[in-house]
Amino acid sequence: MLNVQRVSKFYGKKAALDGVSLEVPVGVHMLILGPNGAGKTTLIKCVMSLVRYSGDILVDGIDSRRQAKKARSMIGYVPQSYALYDNLSVMEHALLSARLKGVGSSEIVEILTTVGMLDAKKKKVRELSSGMRQRLGIALALIGDPPFLILDEPTSNVDLRGRFEFQKILDGLLDQGKTVLSTTHFAGLGEMATQVAVMDRGKLVAVGDPDNLLSKMKVNSTIYLRIGTPDSQKALEILRAAGAIEIRDEEHWTAVTLPPESRMAAIGNLMKENLRVEDIIVERMAIESEYLKLLEGDEAS
Repeated sequence: MLNVQRVSKFYGKKAALDGVSLEVPVGVHMLILGPNGAGKTTLIKCVMSLVRYSGDILVDGIDSRRQAKKARSMIGYVPQSYALYDNLSVMEHALLSARLKGVGSSEIVEILTTVGMLDAKKKKVRELSSGMRQRLGIALALIGDPPFLILDEPTSNVDLRGRFEFQKILDGLLDQGKTVLSTTHFAGLGEMATQVAVMDRGKLVAVGDPDNLLSKMKVNSTIYLRIGTPDSQKALEILRAAGAIEIRDEEHWTAVTLPPESRMAAIGNLMKENLRVEDIIVERMAIESEYLKLLEGDEAS
């Protein structure tokens, strides 16, 4: 869906993008992760041909520079701060967007249903919560049925409930075959992404699925166990034999740190011995909480 090859963008002598190459396959959610100033928004502007750049960008095979209007017609864009008219209703905004895009209004009801906004179609924008504004922004981006959605910091202004609602919408769009590119500088989207690209200072540091990137960073897993007193010593022996790096008591839990590849084997060995394991919690590492290690590794190289 998106093919970015050797793209650079300079502001004066400062490189906002420095030879970035990235491919986004059809039907995936690619998350671009990086600190503020990494070049994420600049890359989006280049993809949408809103700024001049060197290199090549194809959107669904269309050259975004030579056929900018056609390439943009393939994209539904949701900026971090959507410019909405407070005095217009949800339906009025949708009708306005359809007219501006030169498409019919027959799909509006279906789109508002998809994002859970049909019941709010008569509400004025000023009455909407931040999460509802986000959903309206996604609805407007979907008008015209673009195959490719670009979401710039989509969860930065919403609460936890809004993020859960966003994840549900995102899952539905991916099920429809949409391709999604999103950006973030903080935790919250890694669990939703099928691919992650880490950026820093205008360069791509790493690209891959979240689990593979975490394995490259040699991130250890932590499991929390409640073990019956008679079996606790035997359980600790099994965990050490399975490769536990650290075992510590945390109130009524035993916290065990071990390599991710050893996690399931350790749990399986405990089960085989029929020990009194009363409860287990597996702490899954999030790519956002660990990506700084990639940045530090890039600096070291």
